[in-house]
Amino acid sequence: MPFREKIAWLSAGGILVAFGPYFALVAMRQPITALGPATATGFLAAIVTLVAVITVASIIVALTNLRDAQQPSDERDRAISRRALAFAYPVLLTALFAALATLFLGAGESVLVNAVLGAIVLGELTRCGVEILGYRARA
Repeated sequence: MPFREKIAWLSAGGILVAFGPYFALVAMRQPITALGPATATGFLAAIVTLVAVITVASIIVALTNLRDAQQPSDERDRAISRRALAFAYPVLLTALFAALATLFLGAGESVLVNAVLGAIVLGELTRCGVEILGYRARA
């Protein structure tokens, strides 16, 4: 498995580990009416978890595959990355417009903020997923 594919898997896993529980807790808190200390604490915990998981896992993968980690990205890697971004960008924009539509449906600021955060997470998961598929298709 190429080094950059491993990093894409780690990124997708880290996002799911960090933001899965956050969105589960937000969804269980009904009604979602206001941003408060609990939401801020959950968000900060998700960010710290994401950074810690990806940093530690990336260091471990890089140290176990030092030669692969030091290689510059080649044309194949750049093509996979461009394709992943080309898929993720429309997903991100569509999800952001859907998040903004919550305002017209009468949702509050907390719903809007979490919908925008969800759009960003969805876009990043799409990018990671397309990168993984790109490496799998060419393997």
